[in-house]
Amino acid sequence: MEQFKNGKARFLTAAGLLLALGLAAAQHFSPVARLVRDGRDVRVAVLGDRAAALLVYHSGKGKVSAFQFQNLRRKKSVPPAERAAELASLAVGADSAFHISVSSAPDLEALWRALDGWRAAPASLRGYAAWVRGLAASGSTDISGFGLFTLLSEFSSLGASDFFLAEAAVKRAPEQEEEPAAEAGPVHRVEVFNASGRNGLADRTAKRLRALGFDVITVSSYGRGEPHTRILGFSRDTAAALRLRAALGLEELEIRVRPSQKSVAGAAVILGADFDDRKLGK
Repeated sequence: MEQFKNGKARFLTAAGLLLALGLAAAQHFSPVARLVRDGRDVRVAVLGDRAAALLVYHSGKGKVSAFQFQNLRRKKSVPPAERAAELASLAVGADSAFHISVSSAPDLEALWRALDGWRAAPASLRGYAAWVRGLAASGSTDISGFGLFTLLSEFSSLGASDFFLAEAAVKRAPEQEEEPAAEAGPVHRVEVFNASGRNGLADRTAKRLRALGFDVITVSSYGRGEPHTRILGFSRDTAAALRLRAALGLEELEIRVRPSQKSVAGAAVILGADFDDRKLGK
């Protein structure tokens, strides 16, 4: 019996060692895993037939910059890797990106719902893992299975507030220098728009922001009613939008980044019907 126990212990030790070596090898040979290990950006283009998105995961910060490309019809003659590189060039001036091909338009809202909701239903992770396995098996991506599960693991710790959304492609010539953040508006300069349907909400919000040191240059009603509050940033440097979001107690709200929209402000808030004005008294 003692000999059997010793043999079993040696077997389990050897199996554990082989598993550890296998994981180490997979991490070493997976480009995505290496980037995450080194705290570098991972760029993934999600390619649909008529739309696409570029997700730039800043692994060192646990944040994602998301760029949406609408009305971008897929050309059969252009390989996915080349199309992904083109999107990376348009959005962030990079020369390459991993790609995932999907049958429909990329749905970032569905991604955020999944990230925010899986903790309440942990069993749903099995479905996401099955989808990841299907991607690798179908050849719809150039990311290895280990790389996909690395991303799944990393993204499972994120929420909607960790995404910074650019609503349109950012187009610039390759040789063009990126605009300094200061030209898009100082950190303290913001705009306030009321889309809630409640009278005086923009004025009260502006008063609160000015008391906190913001230079509120616009206080106005919005062109239409909005059910949800939005924070907009007008620079790749999201410092103004982050500061505005924190001042209004909206830390769980994603920031929509519009670097191509020229504004003398650094950020703006569009107050929707869901805005809790009790936050203004804090």
